[in-house]
Amino acid sequence: MNTILDILSFLFNSIVFPGLLFVSVVGMLYVGIDRKVTGHLQHRIGPPIWQEFLDFGKLMTKEDITPSAAIGPVFTAAPLFALGSLAAVMLLLPVASAQPALRLTADLIVIIYLLNIPAICMILGGYSSGSSFAIAGAGRYIVQLLGYEFVFILSIAAIAVKVGTLNLTDIVSYQAKNGWLLLDWKLLPAIVATLIAAQGKLLRTPFDIPEAETEIVAGPLTEYSGPKLAIWRISYNAETIAVAALLVSLFLGGPTAYTIGNVRIPAVVDFLIKTFLIVMLTTVVRNIVARVRIDQALKFYWTFGILLAAISLILVMVVPQW
Repeated sequence: MNTILDILSFLFNSIVFPGLLFVSVVGMLYVGIDRKVTGHLQHRIGPPIWQEFLDFGKLMTKEDITPSAAIGPVFTAAPLFALGSLAAVMLLLPVASAQPALRLTADLIVIIYLLNIPAICMILGGYSSGSSFAIAGAGRYIVQLLGYEFVFILSIAAIAVKVGTLNLTDIVSYQAKNGWLLLDWKLLPAIVATLIAAQGKLLRTPFDIPEAETEIVAGPLTEYSGPKLAIWRISYNAETIAVAALLVSLFLGGPTAYTIGNVRIPAVVDFLIKTFLIVMLTTVVRNIVARVRIDQALKFYWTFGILLAAISLILVMVVPQW
């Protein structure tokens, strides 16, 4: 009986909450708000916040076309694997409490690995499509991945060294006792570096280089249409939530329940507020800066980004008593 309940619980967590359905709906809502806010920042009305839901429904009803020059199995499987990895990573992130749905030893390593799968899938999807625009975008993505990912890992390493663990639940528990890591001056450079790397991981301006519309149409996704493109859209929205949720757990204390007056605020509400604020921060950044070239992005990450992360790593190793 316990085995059956465990299986049902795992399926519910994977498919409904905090897995696929939850992250898809919240992701579409946040990206819809992002598009609306972007419109106002650019002195436009902007689309309605439910536009992502409408776009998803429309794409699911369109014809599914696989180019004759494409490597069919890879082209088709890429968006499915990307979405599956993001549903899996949500099981390892605290959403409704400090305890995630699935806890692993050194789960930060697994989370970093899973968050790279969508990028790898998009690269494979671009190369397998046979389109020159998609191949150019995939090549740019490889270079950008080599730039931001090392900064991302080095910044997280500084946080892990500070807390003394690679377990995300333990990092959240540490902040419950000692306060947010955001307030630790030794980690401020690493936190800034993490936010910069997250902007590149989410392909947001100024690092939307692999899918630059004015240069290479839609980059790796140029040949995608119909349901496959809808799945890619869902994957991007889910990745937005997953990255924001990781940042919330790393330096904003994770989801926390509060009591205001006689009303208890659930931890999932705190999670939604914090992730929303991080998404809005990326929205503001992408509207106040211009896209950079791929060589400029790589140079920026490998100089300024690594420098910030290395400063924090050295500080937490040399002056841990402060």
